[in-house]
Amino acid sequence: MDSDFGEDRVVRKGTAAYKRALGALFAIGVGAYALVYAPQPLLRVIGDAYEVTAAQSALIMSATTFSLAFFVLFWGAMTTRISERTIIIGALAVAIIISVAIPFAPNWTILIELRAVQGVALAGPLTATLAWVGRHVEAPSIAQVSGLYIAGTTVGGMAGRLLSGFANELTDDWRMGIASVSIMSVILGGIAHVLLPRAKGKKQRVTRAPRPDSSWQRRQRFVAYGFALVGMGMFVGIFNVLVYRVAEPPWNLGTSVTSMLFLSYLTGTLSSARAGDLVKRLGQRGLMIVGTITMAIGVALTIPTSLVTLWLGLFILCAGFFGMHALSSGRASGMHPRPGTGSGLYLMFYYIGSSVGGIVFGFGWDIGQWPMVLIMAASSLIVILVLSLFVSRAEPHATDAKMG
Repeated sequence: MDSDFGEDRVVRKGTAAYKRALGALFAIGVGAYALVYAPQPLLRVIGDAYEVTAAQSALIMSATTFSLAFFVLFWGAMTTRISERTIIIGALAVAIIISVAIPFAPNWTILIELRAVQGVALAGPLTATLAWVGRHVEAPSIAQVSGLYIAGTTVGGMAGRLLSGFANELTDDWRMGIASVSIMSVILGGIAHVLLPRAKGKKQRVTRAPRPDSSWQRRQRFVAYGFALVGMGMFVGIFNVLVYRVAEPPWNLGTSVTSMLFLSYLTGTLSSARAGDLVKRLGQRGLMIVGTITMAIGVALTIPTSLVTLWLGLFILCAGFFGMHALSSGRASGMHPRPGTGSGLYLMFYYIGSSVGGIVFGFGWDIGQWPMVLIMAASSLIVILVLSLFVSRAEPHATDAKMG
């Protein structure tokens, strides 16, 4: 097949290429994010094996997300010279190879170093995928396609955690948990390679001219970056320390049951996939404000020492966060003159937030346990609400068309 695109290199809703793109992007989201988050339910198990604290064990996650934060701009710049498809498939393959090597790490230092290098590789598909959407999807469908990709990332984050947790519980070996996720990502990477539409000929090393920009677009991107930084920091921080909270009285949960708490990502899958419809009903500012309130309700429900209310709170928290994330990520890429750079900047702030939030909330747990975590979460929600108020209701006509 020479090309899956039309002459303008854009896929349109209703075509076979569009349907294949949806399937490929979903597979990429699942496979890549499963690799990122597979160790999270195992943090306490791995930390105990190496005799490190909660804040130190958070480095298993933060090493990867720090690398992601610093290399997304590199990969974003590379999308102007190499096709997004080549970056997506090639870098994902490297990340999978590293994942296979992680269980064989002989000590803590090498384990953290491998996770850091894996983050460098994973920055490729995570950046190039959003850039691919911004460049190759027709303007009215960007919100829908971005939402489905984000839905795939929520499924990936959930599946990676569930699979690693259950594999560890069955084998009493965290290494088998990581290995099982590696196998899943190999399969999904192969599916993405087959389905993701190909560009015609050798148009791969062309420096593309930037699109028009405006001060309004720059302000809106700033809001998106702010949400990525603060929102992701709070979100990851809560889930990182959650595995410590539920391992203690009155719950004393094992890793398999702890992993099931990540089923809460299902509501995030739904809200991100429906982000385009929610924007039509609520408007973009309305979605951000409702999402913030939803997250606050979710956090409040984690206060009682009831597993039922904890689980319900996590479901509500995920619904609010991922709906906002789907909107913000699409705006950051679609409103930038260079979509690859726009997605790269968004992901940079996203993973700086993840890295710093994971460590800071880990210190919060070490200092004051869950009450301190709640104080930090409330402070983050206030910042997110203020940012949401700056999302523009009345967009320029061109941007209305772009964002759908």
